[in-house]
Amino acid sequence: MGLWEKIELIATSIYGAEEIIADKKVRAQIKQYQKDYGHFQICMAKTQYSFSTDPNLRGAPKHHVVPIREVRLATGAEFLVVVCGDIMTMPGLPVNPSAHDIHLNDEGQIEGLF
Repeated sequence: MGLWEKIELIATSIYGAEEIIADKKVRAQIKQYQKDYGHFQICMAKTQYSFSTDPNLRGAPKHHVVPIREVRLATGAEFLVVVCGDIMTMPGLPVNPSAHDIHLNDEGQIEGLF
């Protein structure tokens, strides 16, 4: 099964969607990933408040549309992350996490906190 078909199957059979939509750029990206990453699992990133992408449509609404905003490769985990709707994803850690600068000084006081 292709990546687009996997995404569509999840949206229609699990989330009760009528269809999935994506702009040309996203569709082209999915098509490009198909050759090398078509065997990857799909991870859907969307609001936790509803099976739709609208947090105001509580519960399990039917016959809605799932817009795909972007796709991200998680090659180490072998996932294609499909970002749907207006969800905000968590940023990754910086190269040098702030915890590296926190320490106790000679008087036993904490230094390096924001």
